[in-house]
Amino acid sequence: MKKTFILSALLFAGTFAHAESKWTCYRYVGGEPTGGVVYVYASNKEEATRKALEKYKQLGYRVDSVNCK
Repeated sequence: MKKTFILSALLFAGTFAHAESKWTCYRYVGGEPTGGVVYVYASNKEEATRKALEKYKQLGYRVDSVNCK
């Protein structure tokens, strides 16, 4: 019983270790912020940046880079 409980707790904790967070990403054109913002869910900053770039391009916005926080 105790081993089952410990195993269940570890599996449950592992689920949250890979949970995605909400990131706020700002658009930059020519090195200057444009005031635009998109929200993405990602596990890390690199993934958030990639998703934000994709989202801006789908929206038809010009974007040179993004900064996600």
